Amino acid sequence: MRTFGSATALMVVAALALGCGAVVDGTATPAPNLKPRLLTGASVRQVPLDDVTLSRMLGQPFVGRIPPEFGGPEKLYSQIPPASCLGVTAMLQKSVYESAEVRDVASESWWNNGDPAQVISVMQGVVTLPTAAQAEMVFAKFSRQWQQCNGATSTEQNGPISTTNSVSDIRVTNTVVAATNTATSVLPNMPALQPTPQARAIGVRLNCLVEVEVVFFGDRRPSDPGSANLDNSAVDIAHAMMDTVSALS
Repeated sequence: MRTFGSATALMVVAALALGCGAVVDGTATPAPNLKPRLLTGASVRQVPLDDVTLSRMLGQPFVGRIPPEFGGPEKLYSQIPPASCLGVTAMLQKSVYESAEVRDVASESWWNNGDPAQVISVMQGVVTLPTAAQAEMVFAKFSRQWQQCNGATSTEQNGPISTTNSVSDIRVTNTVVAATNTATSVLPNMPALQPTPQARAIGVRLNCLVEVEVVFFGDRRPSDPGSANLDNSAVDIAHAMMDTVSALS
């Protein structure tokens, strides 16, 4: 709930209009039975962090190269055929959410600006469900699936490019599950490319699931600009997005 002014009279009006409890010393307190508003529609587009916020969090500049996307379940991505542990290795996959009643989907990507840095790209996604209880159930399902993928290796084919994904370091809390995926791609008749580490996280807040993928340069050096790291960066971004969900509710 927002504060609309410092005068006691305005606080009383706000308390009456918004269902707040008693006013004590000019401060409105939420009524005990006041429930957060679930996120739906265009407000979901405000959840992903912008380039300024990401630059501050990760210590390097970012640029947008593709427009943000927003819509219904048709905005989820399809990888055919679905690989094992796809929920960990790829963002916002339709087959991963097929049993969920998805309402809204928003996604946004930011990319390295071409200078030496730690991170290649940051992708953020938001998926809304009809109720917070359904979001909690889907998150619990994802948490179990991710834990089963710890140590798993899978290979996917995208045209002539073959990519091997190795999942490790699964971490689970009550609201966030995180993992590291190391992707190694091979082109025909060429040596394997430099392995690319990816920090992944999924979080739940109210009726929203937030997804994050932070892709690191495989040949990055400690001296390269940026403060991002595999252990914490995706989780920190997920928590920031979850805080935005709370602020919009």
